[in-house]
Amino acid sequence: MDFAVLAVIILAGLVGPLLALPMGWHVPVVVGELLMGIILGRTGLGYLDASDDTFSFLAEVGFGLVMFVVGTQVPVRDVSRQRSLGPGSARAVLVGAGSAVLGVLLAAGLGTGHAALYAVLMASSSAALILPIIDSLG
Repeated sequence: MDFAVLAVIILAGLVGPLLALPMGWHVPVVVGELLMGIILGRTGLGYLDASDDTFSFLAEVGFGLVMFVVGTQVPVRDVSRQRSLGPGSARAVLVGAGSAVLGVLLAAGLGTGHAALYAVLMASSSAALILPIIDSLG
């Protein structure tokens, strides 16, 4: 991947926030990012090749950054949160176990052999949906 392709990826990533900027549009950031992925990927112009190893690297860095930001938002010294640690941990174990079982079933059903990937996606996707809701409730 050369610098021009990397610059295109960065510029494409800005489309999501730009579409979300006008308050009256109510467009989530991810919609613009998905739209640019469709346009620049195999479905659209075919400019970006998903098999490029740089995408795997960028995905790993992005995942690491997301986990870092989530970790900085956890109020570990809040007494009310400490009381919820036990039940919350039990629920996290249940989500992990359920995701693992569903990941194995999905991989077997599709014949892909990517059970761990499916399990991580299911477990982390539920957290990505729930955490903003919990945060909005205060």
